[in-house]
Amino acid sequence: MFAIAALVFALSASVQDTIRHPIVIVVRHAEKASQTDRDPALSEAGVIRAAALDSVLQHARVAAVIVTPFRRTIETAAPVATRYLLTPIVIPVEGGVAAHAYAVAQAARRFDGVVLVVGHSNTVLPIVRALGGPTLPDLCDSSYAQIFTVTVAADRSGRMIRSGYGAPDPAGPTLCPELPRQ
Repeated sequence: MFAIAALVFALSASVQDTIRHPIVIVVRHAEKASQTDRDPALSEAGVIRAAALDSVLQHARVAAVIVTPFRRTIETAAPVATRYLLTPIVIPVEGGVAAHAYAVAQAARRFDGVVLVVGHSNTVLPIVRALGGPTLPDLCDSSYAQIFTVTVAADRSGRMIRSGYGAPDPAGPTLCPELPRQ
């Protein structure tokens, strides 16, 4: 799976000047330090995963970073934002998941090139869908290694590649249709 992501990123970097529509990289925030705090920082494993994301995107020429107001998304995106000298765009989580996904997709479409979006287990796949990708169930709570690359076309359709980065997720499903909303 990593080879697919590397190929997409290499291709996006080599044709960056000719891209007229975004390539959106959508990930869930990295592992959090607390399961009970409302706005936890990243755990040690999360900091390592954030560094792995930066490593995967080191040649992608990221043009924008989109996060939520929560520390875990901001800290996950921080190494990439720092590498590219970008200030993350913060999209509030309000109006429900569908409204948030739509707002993120609208923000991502304003850019040509590669856009990194860091979301949550219940927002990642609605964002992919809002970008024109397929309809899939939410990520499981134990799923952090998934990376969704959506190439957005002029007609607002999207083509998606699913791959992984960093340490693999524990054995078991990565997509969960009955995940409680947080």
